[in-house]
Amino acid sequence: MEAKCPSPIRCVETKHNNATMVTFCPWEAKQWTVPWSRLDAISFFRGPDAEQLELFFPHHQVIAIGENLRGIMDDILVPRVSCLRDLPASHRASLSANDVFITKLEVRLLMDPAKNA
Repeated sequence: MEAKCPSPIRCVETKHNNATMVTFCPWEAKQWTVPWSRLDAISFFRGPDAEQLELFFPHHQVIAIGENLRGIMDDILVPRVSCLRDLPASHRASLSANDVFITKLEVRLLMDPAKNA
């Protein structure tokens, strides 16, 4: 029986069918899970050194900075993305040049839902 190498940790996890929730996992920080149905807007910007994707929810703003982010736009719009995470630069070598690589993932709390109830 041949042993298989474990697959590398990826910055984007998708499902074959629609994902109802998305989890944001900043490296060594608080994890957030929100429903895709609450997505209000998406912003994409390609800068000279990196791409930036912003997702706006009623109480959260999610900012992803990295490479090949345009490649996940369709999966976000469907939505098939179930998890986004940033990884340290040391993980870049384990992925292909065309893979999405998120160098920074930030979740900003815009409004505390508990205080608004």
